[in-house]
Amino acid sequence: MNEDPEMLLLQQRPQLTGTIGGYGSLLTRAPDEAPDITTDEYAANQEDVNVRKTMDYLLPRVRVMDARTVLDVGCGVGAMVRTFLDQGYDAYGVDLPGLHRHWLRLGLPFNRMFIVDPGELQLPFPDGSVDFVYTLGVIEHVGTSNGHSDRLPDYHAKRQQWLREVFRVVRPGGGAMLVGGPNRHFPVDVAHDLDSRASAAERWLSRRIGASIHKTWGENFLWAYEDIHRYLQGLEYRLIPQPISGFLACSRIPGPMRPMVRAYIEHMPRWLLGTGYNPWVMALVSKPANSEAPAHN
Repeated sequence: MNEDPEMLLLQQRPQLTGTIGGYGSLLTRAPDEAPDITTDEYAANQEDVNVRKTMDYLLPRVRVMDARTVLDVGCGVGAMVRTFLDQGYDAYGVDLPGLHRHWLRLGLPFNRMFIVDPGELQLPFPDGSVDFVYTLGVIEHVGTSNGHSDRLPDYHAKRQQWLREVFRVVRPGGGAMLVGGPNRHFPVDVAHDLDSRASAAERWLSRRIGASIHKTWGENFLWAYEDIHRYLQGLEYRLIPQPISGFLACSRIPGPMRPMVRAYIEHMPRWLLGTGYNPWVMALVSKPANSEAPAHN
């Protein structure tokens, strides 16, 4: 669905609660209650890495789908949205307050970027209006008290609401969302600390190895393929696990081990992609032509 961006915004303006730095906001709380902790050094690194990921990993998939409208949920500094716009796509992004300072620096238009509430995700787009929605390395932060490792008692309910809201805006009959993040069933996570309820053995082993080593069973702030099925239960969808070759840079892997890890990722058989042998969950979830996703769940 290729609508004029100004028309898209006008259709949804009643949802906006105001503006922050010129960007539309859906916050229901004061901005300082959801502070941004992104450092300038991290932002600069993300710009470089995410331009590559867009060109090498996302763009080929968007072209295969013949998508024109793309949405980045959890867009961070906005480098992926900037790259899609530069490639001529109808691109949008949403994220938490504070990140808008990076959007301004990258010259991202005010009618393309929105600030959302961390408590309950609401997207300022009509049902089924976006060809391709992607959210990468985000869902593991949803439903936590500290942004990653400490799960709230209702974290599953919060993640279900969040994922169903993302799926709501996917265009039926050809549209899809790409959901990615570290796999709970893979024992190593180099991107996060351990779960706040990790055992003493997990903490001891992680200190010895220099990376988060966790058990592959039971609850964890990370997630897995079965969580997608759990959160989308009752809706019509099709899920296809995706390879992560070309996406992970392996920059946090110790240098001597990096070639081995890359070879492991690049040569993983397709039938293992949706299992605990894959370091990341990377799920392409499409919506059938006759599907109707509820606006809020």
